[in-house]
Amino acid sequence: MVRPFIALLSLAGIAACGGGPTVVGGPFPGDPANATYELDGTSVTLEKGMHEVKTGSGVDDVVATDLTQIRSDADFDSDGSTDCAVVVTRDDGPLKVHYLAVITNAGRITTARLGKNVLVDRLSPHPKGGVAVKMLGRDDGVPEDMPPTITIEKRFELKNGALAEAK
Repeated sequence: MVRPFIALLSLAGIAACGGGPTVVGGPFPGDPANATYELDGTSVTLEKGMHEVKTGSGVDDVVATDLTQIRSDADFDSDGSTDCAVVVTRDDGPLKVHYLAVITNAGRITTARLGKNVLVDRLSPHPKGGVAVKMLGRDDGVPEDMPPTITIEKRFELKNGALAEAK
């Protein structure tokens, strides 16, 4: 009976070594799918990851806000506890605006606009601190309604309670 126990320990060790960065201070305590986000001066409260506001009588007369599946849990504010970074989209026309949101373990939510019609691939902790965002975007001067084709990597930091792009 010793061999199955050793095999189980070996598998547990492999599982612990794989995957993303270590979550600091336990799992993230909040629920990003039922949180309130500040998006370009508008406060939006998601319920089950969605929010919709009717703007007229037509079928397409809505502003839809959605939580995407892009997420990373790590210590983004260097306080020794797990925070959560997510991507939220707001669709009020032909193009979706994408936002990065960081929810600290204390429940503070800050957002930064990533752009219109971008395609976010991954969020991860950056070695210098903050959140690394890998996405597809466009060159300067290319219209926003054109598909994103250029890989862009940005780093955002929490400074004085706000999320700012690091230079």
